Amino acid sequence: MVVGDLVTLEQLEDGSCRITEVLPRHSRLSRHSMAKRREQVLAANVDQVAAVFSLARPEPDVRLLDRLLAVAELHDLPAVIVMNKADLAGDVGVPPEIAAYSEIGYPVLCTCATTGAGIPDLQERLAGRITVFTGPSGVGKSSILNAIMPELDLRVGTVGEKTGKGKHTTSAGLLIPLTDGGYLADTPGIQYFEPAGVDPADLAHAFREFRPLVEHCRFADCRHRAEPGCAVIEAVTDGSIAEHRHVSYLSLLEAAEEARG
Repeated sequence: MVVGDLVTLEQLEDGSCRITEVLPRHSRLSRHSMAKRREQVLAANVDQVAAVFSLARPEPDVRLLDRLLAVAELHDLPAVIVMNKADLAGDVGVPPEIAAYSEIGYPVLCTCATTGAGIPDLQERLAGRITVFTGPSGVGKSSILNAIMPELDLRVGTVGEKTGKGKHTTSAGLLIPLTDGGYLADTPGIQYFEPAGVDPADLAHAFREFRPLVEHCRFADCRHRAEPGCAVIEAVTDGSIAEHRHVSYLSLLEAAEEARG
């Protein structure tokens, strides 16, 4: 079982309960587990994904963000991007590579758990939905939850001075009922994310700006790697598609092909 699973219970004579059945899942967020070589489900029965990163300390990892968004697309889950620690961004603000996500249809919310900036907008996005909170360690997921519901008083970690990376504070998944309705599935920080069991032929559809172009490629089985007449590569060349998005796609494509043998 994972956070978000629905179960049936049987009450025992001593007043305790035991689980008798785990009900079928209508949705899930999962990744490929390299250690166990199988799918690892992180959360079940969720309505949307909140990909939480920080604008500074640690710097946003767009490669990891692209992987999270791709997995959300493959599971037909809407995604919102939350950029925390807006107070540390200074006059620089949101970097262009992050702002570009809004141009392809992803909501990008800037928050500051310390000052409360952006928290009301995030609460509005969460209300009435079951949302899985996921992202790397140290970006302030627990701090955001504390800002939304101070009574939680979740333990907050720090970012290493030498590594610039966060330390795990959430060690297990939590399903938290929200005051405005809905639930928030908080998950431990991640540094690695890869889709499980994806067909390489389907991967381009996990990148939403690729979809309108795929049918215009010269070859029906185009992998958008180096084929002549590839509409996706042409869009990368003319700047219509961000280069880092194509690089992320190629990295996932290689992993999917290796997994297929």
